[in-house]
Amino acid sequence: MVKAMISQYVGLDLVVFTAHGADAFGFLQSQLTQDVDRLKSGKAALAGYCTAQGRLLANMVLAPTTGEPDSVTGIVQREILPNFLKRLRMFVLRSKVTLESTTRQVSGIVVETAKLARASQALGYTLPQAVWDTVNSDDGIWIAAPSADITLARFWWVADESQVAALSTRLGADFVTFESDDVWAVQDLQAGLPWINDMTVDLFIPQTINLDLTEGVSFTKGCYPGQEVVARAHYRGTVKRRMQLAHLDGALLPIKPGEDVFCPADGPNPCGRVVNVGFDGEKTWLLFEAPMKLTQTDESGALRVITADGPKLAIADLPYPITTER
Repeated sequence: MVKAMISQYVGLDLVVFTAHGADAFGFLQSQLTQDVDRLKSGKAALAGYCTAQGRLLANMVLAPTTGEPDSVTGIVQREILPNFLKRLRMFVLRSKVTLESTTRQVSGIVVETAKLARASQALGYTLPQAVWDTVNSDDGIWIAAPSADITLARFWWVADESQVAALSTRLGADFVTFESDDVWAVQDLQAGLPWINDMTVDLFIPQTINLDLTEGVSFTKGCYPGQEVVARAHYRGTVKRRMQLAHLDGALLPIKPGEDVFCPADGPNPCGRVVNVGFDGEKTWLLFEAPMKLTQTDESGALRVITADGPKLAIADLPYPITTER
């Protein structure tokens, strides 16, 4: 719940990396699922990084870097960053690009939509209005994040320690920081925004976690690792599993990403996997992938997690439509 005009959630399991150099855009274009050139318009975008078999090693948010036309700023899960950068660097070869982590931090910022005008006035500049819009300011980079709640505007704020301290001092009581990221994490789940972490690396193709439904995959940009597999699944209509949202009432349950999901009516074997988990103090929320045929019928009430007789999932709606391939 928002407690001030601007609420900052810190402790997110997200870190910042940069790709900079004359070939930064071209190099990322050849490696990621996204048409990286779209960043030149000033917008941020989702992207994935796949194996040759089309399975995701990472997904990320990309944004143009303040005042640096040959630089891209990326946000990715903390625990997978070292291996992600190590693998990317293997393919740099003669490209003029440097890939490195940074000390800038990522905060989750929440503003009630009714207070957006007031917040922009206090900041001295207008916050980004539409999802994926960015604003580069002296305070850092603001990226408008997806939100399932129309009464709340969400932003990733990329800033260094001095920028965070300066803004906190400038806004005073209008700027409140929360040390726990639980609220932000659950809002990500409810917005249908997954994050690949060390327990789900190399498990999912982009379509399985709806990356294509959230504009994270370009089917016209050309080649990248795994592109043939991803494109074949799209054009041949072979994507039968999709990521969906569910919750469990009561105390936080020991469910982890990668845990099995079962549909006992369909047999004893797992039918899907958990993608991400969060707890809002009342419910355990999770994103999971499973065959659409099992979650769009009366049998959906029988979906269970961890074991075939484990906790029952209550399916919830995502803010975007989920469709199977043609």
